[in-house]
Amino acid sequence: MITITILLFISFQVRIVPHAGTSVRNVTAAPSAAPTAATPRRDPRVVLTRDLYVAGHEQPHPELCPALGAHLRLLILVTSAPSHSIARDAVRLTWGHYAARRDVALAFVLGSPQESMRAALEAEDALYGDLVIGRSFDSYSNLTLKTLSMLEWADTYCPRVPRLLKTDDDMFINVPRLLRFVSTHENVTRTIWGKVVRKSLPKRTMKSKYYVSPLQFPGKVFPDFATGPAYLLTSDAIRPLLEAAPNEPYLRLEDVFITGVLGARLGMKRQHVAEFYNKKVAAHPCAVQRGIAIHMVQYHEQFDLWRKLLDGKTKCAS
Repeated sequence: MITITILLFISFQVRIVPHAGTSVRNVTAAPSAAPTAATPRRDPRVVLTRDLYVAGHEQPHPELCPALGAHLRLLILVTSAPSHSIARDAVRLTWGHYAARRDVALAFVLGSPQESMRAALEAEDALYGDLVIGRSFDSYSNLTLKTLSMLEWADTYCPRVPRLLKTDDDMFINVPRLLRFVSTHENVTRTIWGKVVRKSLPKRTMKSKYYVSPLQFPGKVFPDFATGPAYLLTSDAIRPLLEAAPNEPYLRLEDVFITGVLGARLGMKRQHVAEFYNKKVAAHPCAVQRGIAIHMVQYHEQFDLWRKLLDGKTKCAS
């Protein structure tokens, strides 16, 4: 029986959330092996990512990436919560249409849902066939686990795709402009592009949504990182990130952990791209057409931005 873990980040206790038919119990994280002369002693309060991540996917849909991605230019994986069906529909009906191209693939990546959500998700997946569901319980504190599930899927089923865009279901993506960006950076390796934040300080107050315990990240300044709403990776960055993650203390801020902590440890380039707005912007046709990624887009706003992206009347300065 595969269990699904969720991190309670303050107490560092692991709650095991099993599949139907098993009981729920609370346990603490498993202790590490006894230290040797060559191995520094690990603080027993520190939870490593390997203590929490559960590999594998339910109905992984390898057909979404034909020939392991050999004929694709771009793979778009959209992280989504099980209950966000209306947001997924908005993406499918607007910018997600570009997945109809033979050189673009798109899927939604979810964590394991509550049992009450399973029937609805099964019906949605039967209709669209684009839901990739990981084994770790879906929650805000588990966003890092969801992103690792996304990287695992790409590495397993689409390893030959040259570029991966990680984005969220409240984003509007200007796919034509993104494809032009991809074309002008074809020979770049081991790079993450996006809205790069530099010299950001960890939030140490437990009242903050972005609280980080010193046990999760002891440093005073985060490494440079690309913000999580949308960032683009070269495919050769995916496996090294997956291999480096298990031995690092679990950090629930997925963008800081994946693109910052791991990216810095691996010596990957984190490059700022102004077109990754990763914020809400004025819904003017020129702003939409110039950008790559717009954040905080509600269901009904996707259709307005889609119309403005396709607007053929407004004259925009280059």
